[in-house]
Amino acid sequence: MAGVRKDLATLAGPWSPEILWYARAVNTLKRRAPADPTGWVYLAAIHGIDPAGWVGDGVIPSVASLPPPAVRDVDFDQCQHAGWFFLPWHRGYLAAFEAILADWIAAQPGGPADWALPYWNYLDAANPTARDIPPEFLSADWPDGPRNPLLAPRGGAQVLGPQPWLPQDITLNAQTTPMPYTAAPGTVGYGGAISGFSSSGDLTGAVEGNPHNLVHVMIGGLGVGAPPGWMSDPAYAALDPIFWLHHCNIDRLWAAWMSDPANVQETGSPWRNGPFPRQFVMPDPAGAQVVFVPGDTLPGGPLEPVYDNLTAGTGIAPPPAGPTGGLVMASASPAGGGGGPVTSSLVGANDQSLTVAATPVETQIAIDSGPAALAATPGAPARYYLNLEGVRGDAASGVLNVSIAPENRDGPPIVETVTLFGLARASSTEGRHAGNGLSVAIEITDVAQALEGMGAITPSALGVRISQPEGVDTPITVDRVSIYKSQPD
Repeated sequence: MAGVRKDLATLAGPWSPEILWYARAVNTLKRRAPADPTGWVYLAAIHGIDPAGWVGDGVIPSVASLPPPAVRDVDFDQCQHAGWFFLPWHRGYLAAFEAILADWIAAQPGGPADWALPYWNYLDAANPTARDIPPEFLSADWPDGPRNPLLAPRGGAQVLGPQPWLPQDITLNAQTTPMPYTAAPGTVGYGGAISGFSSSGDLTGAVEGNPHNLVHVMIGGLGVGAPPGWMSDPAYAALDPIFWLHHCNIDRLWAAWMSDPANVQETGSPWRNGPFPRQFVMPDPAGAQVVFVPGDTLPGGPLEPVYDNLTAGTGIAPPPAGPTGGLVMASASPAGGGGGPVTSSLVGANDQSLTVAATPVETQIAIDSGPAALAATPGAPARYYLNLEGVRGDAASGVLNVSIAPENRDGPPIVETVTLFGLARASSTEGRHAGNGLSVAIEITDVAQALEGMGAITPSALGVRISQPEGVDTPITVDRVSIYKSQPD
């Protein structure tokens, strides 16, 4: 029996029946062999794995304890990031995990038949403690004894919010800003840019960038003042039991976004059918491998979850009543918030790669057609995006502060703090991650037009300053900095 996913904060806690059964199931799965498809290690490795690191950290006894390479090549390291499969892949991943736990829970004496994974509603403005890491994930003991199975290495804050090493807050801007699901080249889309099977993809989607990436790094940390925790590294993140409640909320944000008829969900066949030849595969409660496609995750599909609330902490108003709900679908990519196609063009780019360490760096973006390229466009509104392309580094995750730096002006405003979740993973040339790094698009429409109106843009160039937060100096390289302009056709 499928259950309803509920807000952890509304349950009778601490240690409500829902979270206590979760902890008991986690405890049981952790005792299963690393090669068991229904075990904790195996399920976490589906997201990402560092075999040698896991041995060194005591997660597994040896690499030999894992399934053979032929199996690992299909089942492990599947996580989809920085691309349009981020949301549907994680929905399928959550569904498989939830089904395995629910199957075990239902078989226990007193176990509910309709258990479902709770979500952590950390952006609920009506709850003053919404951003606190739930106490069940912090205590050394739990109702069943010592050694709380929900504990994990965490190097960040116990309350989500800006830190000196991460001067940006989590928001619902992705929910409330009109945008397409699929990003045109160099722009921002809710779900990301067109991609194949990729753990680092091309462009990060809006909801993946904030709040998803920020929550990962806020909990895991960057190693400033404390060793980084598991949540900062995609190869470790799913080992932390709080990962699943975090992603349950991200999935709920997507469900809420689709319920708004102003938003157009991607459903074209390249998206709906998923990547090929490598496909998405998950274990069922019996350990059998089952292939799923993104189309299965849409409303009405077999992997659609049920949530108790799609309005609290989502930024989305209740959908209008009606038999079809609020879902609007698109069969072509990209599609805008109003349903029309969006095109983009390169306005300008710098001419050199950059290395950002302890000292800020500045670069000049050559504007192809002068300041008019950033001026307001008559007719349909244009939008402008600053792109950091091919960002690479050795740290598991990183943070860059990016600001416009017009000449002869003091204190340029910070445009955005970019959280680079999975930086090292995307930069590695080993394995399947290609070493292309991460690419991020930042909307700068208001900034660009304001600077143009102030006369702060030179006839041919715009200055950009990039820095790391104080106390963080592991070098990060940026292949190119560019500006794109998009406009509805």
